[in-house]
Amino acid sequence: MTRAFLFPGQSSRYSGLLSKMIALSPENRALASRASELIDFDVLAHFDQGAERAFARNVDVQVGVFLANHMWLRTMEAHGVSAELSAGLSLGEWNHLVHIGAVSFEDALLAVRARGEAYDEGPRGFMASIQPVDLEELREVVDTVGEAKVGLVEIVNLNSPRQHVVAGDQAAVEEVMRRVEDELFGQPVVIERQVPMHASSFSPVGERFRRVLETVEFHAPNLPYFPNRLGRELERPTRDDFIELLSTHVHSPVLWRSTVDHLVGRYPDVTLIEVGPMKVLYNLMNRKWIKNAKFHTDARDEVTDHLSEVVSKILASSASPATARPSSTDPF
Repeated sequence: MTRAFLFPGQSSRYSGLLSKMIALSPENRALASRASELIDFDVLAHFDQGAERAFARNVDVQVGVFLANHMWLRTMEAHGVSAELSAGLSLGEWNHLVHIGAVSFEDALLAVRARGEAYDEGPRGFMASIQPVDLEELREVVDTVGEAKVGLVEIVNLNSPRQHVVAGDQAAVEEVMRRVEDELFGQPVVIERQVPMHASSFSPVGERFRRVLETVEFHAPNLPYFPNRLGRELERPTRDDFIELLSTHVHSPVLWRSTVDHLVGRYPDVTLIEVGPMKVLYNLMNRKWIKNAKFHTDARDEVTDHLSEVVSKILASSASPATARPSSTDPF
């Protein structure tokens, strides 16, 4: 059986998300300590605060979710569940890069921190999720608002057949939300009130982050690379590819639906496992879209029992464990 780990993005967060992981696996405490040393910041104390304080800055969101995703990865591997494939939504692409051996955990954490700091200093704006609305219907609304010159608004996440995200100027995003409710009977929800991630207005942030990426030591990956920018596998990626794709990713649409469609199309028997807090990606993959076996690792209550059940089902569905991920230290 082929398995793919799917790493969620910034929306998958809550206070105490790291403490939950430490209760699941002692190795995660060592990871938290190592992370605190690297960024000179007590991650456990910080993310145990209430959500409003713990995630007040975008850099806090990015560091917290990246660490939680990585702890879930190591916890699954410690339980004997490995994967030959992976992909990550937006921020989760950095966990994907670690999993495929393209960058070390340490370098990825430092890059994610720098990414979040750049976001915090970028242009201001709103983001809203829109569902259940078809892409073409939403495009018509966004185009109409754009023609009215209310402000910049763009579709920045194509997450599933009927779930998308728009970003841009506050007034324009709010006008799209109003029209979606009134004309399409959709359910818009503001998901970000500070930064218009993946919108073209965020291009200065991408340029700043490119300078950070030029200092990162990338490696030839051991497993397939599925960049959000392309929505498909990129064979034999180069160092220049990583720098270009990860910098422009900041101000370009996230093609998550295409990524999942491509992954399932190329590996029809793949079992999809969301590895991270909450179950945002799992919920996106409803039966009308993705019919493959799928699991989520986190649970609101009794997470230990839930994890044990998930691990048992995954291992039982395979005659032999998935091939372990080889390691690589060969830079370009």
